[in-house]
Amino acid sequence: MTGTSTAPDRTPLGRQAARGGAVTLGGQLLKVGVQAVSIVVLARLLAPEAFGYLAMVLALVGVAETVRDFGLANAAIQARTLSDAERDNLFWLNTLIGAVLTGAGIACAPLVAAFYGQPELADVTRWVSLSFLLNSLATQHRAGLVRGMRLGAAAVADVAGPVAGLAVAIVVAVAGGDYWALVAQQLVAAFVMSAGVIVAGRWLPRWPRRDVSVRPFVRYGSNLLGAQLLGYATRNIDTAILGVRFGAGVAGLYSRVYQLMALPIRQATWPANRVALPVLSRVRDDAPRYREFLLFGQTVLLHTIVPALALAAALAGPVVDVVLGERWSQAAPAFAILAVGGVFEAAGFAPNWVFQSSGRTGSLLRFTLVTRPVVLLAIGGGSLLGMTGAALGYAVSTAVVWPLGLWWVGRVTDAPAGALFRNGVRAFAGHGLAAAAAGLVVSLLPGLGPWLAIAVGLLVWAAALAVQALLWRRLRADLAVLRHAARLLSRRGGSPSVEKESA
Repeated sequence: MTGTSTAPDRTPLGRQAARGGAVTLGGQLLKVGVQAVSIVVLARLLAPEAFGYLAMVLALVGVAETVRDFGLANAAIQARTLSDAERDNLFWLNTLIGAVLTGAGIACAPLVAAFYGQPELADVTRWVSLSFLLNSLATQHRAGLVRGMRLGAAAVADVAGPVAGLAVAIVVAVAGGDYWALVAQQLVAAFVMSAGVIVAGRWLPRWPRRDVSVRPFVRYGSNLLGAQLLGYATRNIDTAILGVRFGAGVAGLYSRVYQLMALPIRQATWPANRVALPVLSRVRDDAPRYREFLLFGQTVLLHTIVPALALAAALAGPVVDVVLGERWSQAAPAFAILAVGGVFEAAGFAPNWVFQSSGRTGSLLRFTLVTRPVVLLAIGGGSLLGMTGAALGYAVSTAVVWPLGLWWVGRVTDAPAGALFRNGVRAFAGHGLAAAAAGLVVSLLPGLGPWLAIAVGLLVWAAALAVQALLWRRLRADLAVLRHAARLLSRRGGSPSVEKESA
């Protein structure tokens, strides 16, 4: 089996993974719906400048949200053993980091305002900084739920938080609160999610113990943190540069279409990561099963995300008009380019699964140190030319990093890098060609309204993909894996057949 992945065999772990995936996916679908409503409603209640203010603040101080975890959640999830005392110490370490970062954010608020030349950003920074402490309090509670595959409770909290945040944001926006609606949304969502996870965790940390070391967890987490910090910089340097050079309006336009592009990525990879990391960590010493789960997960992830992004790129104008409204239409070209780059970003999650589940966060950090400066230069340089330039830098750099990541993983582990690459190429080619056909047909039918254009595009895409599946055996096999995954989720752990394909 080198090309197409297979569905895992009937095993307790396979059933547990499927059950966890079903619960997490269900919760995530609800969360996607809430976030989609948030994007649509708030884009019509608030001006681009309001989103720009929050995006500009988060581009600088939002790095604390990455630091406050310190990679310790994933360290706890993938650990072979985790004692009660170790877990207690990790909780207090995360809480201390969160408290320090909240204090630092409040202290640095005037510097953030001075950097952008926007005095109002000082108060925004102070209030946003409170979320770092709120989230840090629940870090190890959440890790415990994931480690124990108790994903239903975590899913409830992760839906309740955005719902509460959106409700408060709408009230504040209607009352004329402007950008404070978005600040309130951040804080309320963080509080509700953290409170929900803590209650669901049913765990009361004891006082820390000096005689219990958590150095292995810190070592794992620090390497992961280094990679995450560089990743954060690449995701936010464009917003910071656009805010400085062109103001909150342009930064708001770009940040909103970037968020729209990232919605399918974040909402599909988040539950996938939550299931993949603990499952792969458990089978990392069983090479055949590890390969089986890895390829299966990658195939499902790609054929879930790639069609959404490919269609978004091909139908960028109508999508932006429908979701954000006509006043955001000038950002449609940037959105189309970002969606192309998002395809390659999504493909990069499988190598990250390998790095983290195998405990090779040091290799992940070295890979990130080599590649992220190139990404930073591409995005940062493109940002000097405006929204479209920033989007182009992102797309080109992610397209380059994806195959490099597979090569690196293949060099330091026994992961099937070649099979991962072929799976990705098939997904790109199959859905890309179908989306291109959809975009072409829509462009040849002038006068279509945005809703009708999207409907026609979807029909053409489905027809083009069906024709390809009939003619292309391996693409057809990949789509069969997607059907296996759907049956696994619906049956909560049923036994799919195992299809093997030669090279």
